Amino acid sequence: MNLRALVPLLCLVVGALADMLLEAFLPKKNKDHLGYVALVSLVLSGFFYIRSWGRDLSCFGGSLTLDRMAVVLCLAFVAAGFFLVLMSLKYIVRQDMNHGEYYALLLFALSGAMVMVSSPNILVVFLGLEILSVSSYALAGMKKNDPGSSEAAVKYFLMGSFASAFLVFGLALVYGAAASLEINGIRAALMGRAGSFGPGGWAGLALVIAGFGFKIALVPFHMWAPDVYQGAPTPVTALFSIVPKLAGFAVLFRLLAPLWGGGAAKPVIWWLLWGVAALTMAVGNLAALRQRNLKRLLAYSSIAHSGYILLAVLAGDGAALLFYLVAYLFMNAGAFSALVAMTREGREYVDLDDFAGIGFKYPWIAASFAIFLFSLAGFPPTAGFLAKFYVFSAAVRQGQAPLVVIAVLASLISVFYYLRVIVFMYMKDPLAEVDIETDQPALYLVMFICLCGVIQLGIWPGNLLVLIRQAVASIF
Repeated sequence: MNLRALVPLLCLVVGALADMLLEAFLPKKNKDHLGYVALVSLVLSGFFYIRSWGRDLSCFGGSLTLDRMAVVLCLAFVAAGFFLVLMSLKYIVRQDMNHGEYYALLLFALSGAMVMVSSPNILVVFLGLEILSVSSYALAGMKKNDPGSSEAAVKYFLMGSFASAFLVFGLALVYGAAASLEINGIRAALMGRAGSFGPGGWAGLALVIAGFGFKIALVPFHMWAPDVYQGAPTPVTALFSIVPKLAGFAVLFRLLAPLWGGGAAKPVIWWLLWGVAALTMAVGNLAALRQRNLKRLLAYSSIAHSGYILLAVLAGDGAALLFYLVAYLFMNAGAFSALVAMTREGREYVDLDDFAGIGFKYPWIAASFAIFLFSLAGFPPTAGFLAKFYVFSAAVRQGQAPLVVIAVLASLISVFYYLRVIVFMYMKDPLAEVDIETDQPALYLVMFICLCGVIQLGIWPGNLLVLIRQAVASIF
């Protein structure tokens, strides 16, 4: 057993425990020192993940394995955590949620996601998912005096519990059919002796996909997302939109992508996912057209992007999948950082009318938000354009032209509601006075880094693609 595989994860766990102890023994009004502890633990975790590249470290009998794909995804989680902590430093003070456990829960959620992408054992993956989920339920209700936040936490908890029940029951059926909890063993059973896998095994696999579909907001398991996104604190909403999606799609790809093979005949589960992808893209974009609350709009946008990402899983193209996930990290973190910037003491400006005319009053925030929206819509030369191009190209190469046509039409629909926000920022007169607090250097750093990421990946993606191809080659 090589404990070096465990060190990056321990950095986050130790950081979370240190935050809890400091909160107990140093009960200061200003909680910034807890955020700095979280940042240090994230930096240390990222350093050890980089040191793990190419070593294929493992521990606990192979239940935790750091192959190259796991390292890339864990570094993405480290970056997401870094952005979320910097977003939260001023926000939690101004929104009356300056609780010491906030940063600890954030680190625990990230550690759960890292367990999910680092384990070849589906039961350990489930344990990681529950660590992520339980932390997320608590984070959604961190605004203790806000009924909307409490409602979001209750809804997320109840629906997440049902999804976990489906997942556990599905795992039991899959284990009974495959006689293994290892992802490789389950894949071998599905590919090598599908006839003996039995209807119970396939039903279990469908329940497993439904459980993960809830976490990544696939239609018809998406109904929680708009309400939870709207009610949760904005940095926590950013967490919900990024971290579960990266982890869930990575697990689904490891489990399902090799099943498709190169033949024309596809299993029934492939066609079910085909229908889910089409519905997810259509429902997400059509429902977003009516939204005037920008957190709800980004919730439906996130649902639509889940449909686009599912195309990469159906095409079996890991490089396109990973590139889209990394690009999505920068796009969504940047968009939510712009929403966090539109706050002041006890108030958040998240309605469409609040953004009328801010292009001239707060030009840095408006310009950054506009670029992130252009990227989410898929305009060149942003990361969103290349991400969609790679995914759609991979799908066309696998003979999925009808699904790509649906995806392109759905993307055209999305242009309307993304551009509508930009029109309000630059072409509408303000209906009411919007007054925000601009002293947020850490938040502006997040916006700047995300801008660099969106533009860099849209113009010079080569270096990242080299690493991604190496990562994908290591998992099969």
